[in-house]
Amino acid sequence: MTPDADSFRALARSSPWRWRTLLLRARASWLGGEVVAYVDRPGRLVVRDAGGQVHRVQGLPYGSFSLRVGNGPGRPESRRTSLPHEVSPVLRPDGLVAERPLAHFEVDYDDPIWCNYTWVAMLDPVELSHHVRADRVRADVVEGRDVWRADLVPLPGYEPRCGGGCCELLWSEVSWHSDSDGPGTPNWRPVPEGTVFPDLHDVALDLQTGIVLRCLPVGAPDAVWQEMDVLEVDAPAPDWAQVAS
Repeated sequence: MTPDADSFRALARSSPWRWRTLLLRARASWLGGEVVAYVDRPGRLVVRDAGGQVHRVQGLPYGSFSLRVGNGPGRPESRRTSLPHEVSPVLRPDGLVAERPLAHFEVDYDDPIWCNYTWVAMLDPVELSHHVRADRVRADVVEGRDVWRADLVPLPGYEPRCGGGCCELLWSEVSWHSDSDGPGTPNWRPVPEGTVFPDLHDVALDLQTGIVLRCLPVGAPDAVWQEMDVLEVDAPAPDWAQVAS
């Protein structure tokens, strides 16, 4: 299949339904060295850092919420949020996701965090599925993996998991102001003088899993970058990542 902008965006919203476990290698300007990680959905992450130390992260960034039904007294009703594999998305004819079910606060889409929310966005890059211009969409191969690759530019309305110059995949003036309601509002921050944003980001999505393998800024040498390499998909955990007894 030859990808186009619509299919690229569909792949970007499909990750929660394309894999359950993932063994990967990651590098990024913010990681402080290469790490190897085993992600076991839902809610388990084991990371072996550059020094060989193993770290275990359990749980999701968001969990259950309380909802008060009616106006009467009493305890709020505790309602467990759903997990992606418990709900069914609307699929396109090619099997990619056309529409995710329910609102984010009703479904725990995210994986455990390592360092910051960019890690989470790499594993489920839904923020790339709307309000993003996709140019030069093409099929490619990265470290032996089939990918769909595109030059991405965020547009007004881009919604990173954590914007404001923090953990967005597409660091830009648009993302810098994505958490604000405009000049004069409490969360408005001017762009620091001398800031140089990328002209675009060269992004490669793994075709099998939908995760980001490459997110490389173009035109801003000091901008953050991130890379992942898929080692195994839906395979048992390696010995070092086994559940501790």
